[in-house]
Amino acid sequence: MSDPDPRIIKIIIISDYICSFCYIVNKSLHDAIDACRDLPVRFDVEFRPFTLMCSSSLYAIDANKGTSRRAYLAKKFGKEQAEAKWKVAADMALKAGLKLAEDGVVCRSIQAHRLSVKAYQVGGQPMQRELNSLIFDACLAKGDDISRESFLADAAVKVGLMNRERAIEFLRSTEALDCVEKMIEAARANGVNGVPFIIIDGKWALNGVQPKDCYIQIFRKLQGSNNRLSTSRTMTASVL
Repeated sequence: MSDPDPRIIKIIIISDYICSFCYIVNKSLHDAIDACRDLPVRFDVEFRPFTLMCSSSLYAIDANKGTSRRAYLAKKFGKEQAEAKWKVAADMALKAGLKLAEDGVVCRSIQAHRLSVKAYQVGGQPMQRELNSLIFDACLAKGDDISRESFLADAAVKVGLMNRERAIEFLRSTEALDCVEKMIEAARANGVNGVPFIIIDGKWALNGVQPKDCYIQIFRKLQGSNNRLSTSRTMTASVL
């Protein structure tokens, strides 16, 4: 008699690439999944978009270029508070095994989100995860401008999503834009006003940064369980 199909745990990560806390959660969550390979479950992880920086933001930036993260945070919080907040984020990143760049570029992330949605449509979670790693690392570990067409086209080629010519064509079109906008609207309509926001198996809603062990405990509890939706809140970000 063959083994029954493994239980599928669906995980939706609502996130934005310019958010340092989202970067940390992306690492911690996948570390937790890797630590639970002994469980009789299969994880289906989908990254969904959220934009912290939009045209209506109080501290909006030029749509055609990014701005220094340090300058942006200092303008938003004041220099002293901005430095203190960034130190908290940097310390949390180190605990998760990441190192944040001392400065970077705050930019619109909508193009990166379009590419990510396309990656999920074409290559599922493996391709989307690889692309996400490239974008998060570029933005927050290297301090690069992830809105640049050349960077995104190169990323699309690296993960095998499309060739460079097709990537440029895609980025200059509106393909997948409607899908991204609808996902963002749906998140906001459901009360998501800060990220990271994670929904696990439709039963657990976690708003903010959680340690790896928290995810592991949830995954183990979910084996054959029918828990109702539970919410946990910790650190979320506007742009940090």
